[in-house]
Amino acid sequence: MRYTDYIRLKTGRYQSVGKFGGDIYAYEVLTGIADTPEYHQISKEEFETFETWSEEYITDLKKLYEIINRPVICSGYLGRAELNTSLLREM
Repeated sequence: MRYTDYIRLKTGRYQSVGKFGGDIYAYEVLTGIADTPEYHQISKEEFETFETWSEEYITDLKKLYEIINRPVICSGYLGRAELNTSLLREM
């Protein structure tokens, strides 16, 4: 799978959550000056509560900080377009 196979299901400012295939939930954040997408794996529960944690104040970024510090499973950057299944974990 490639990053272009991501299906965006919920959106926020410069971010979204969605799926790769039927069972890989992901958090998408746009990075760099070209707003290149980068994807981090999330759980179904995190997907369902996106509206809550995506609005965390900058001084209270608990869930968001945890998610963006997870490995990047793929991105729009050169050489990172393919989904790296070795980074996926049981969620």
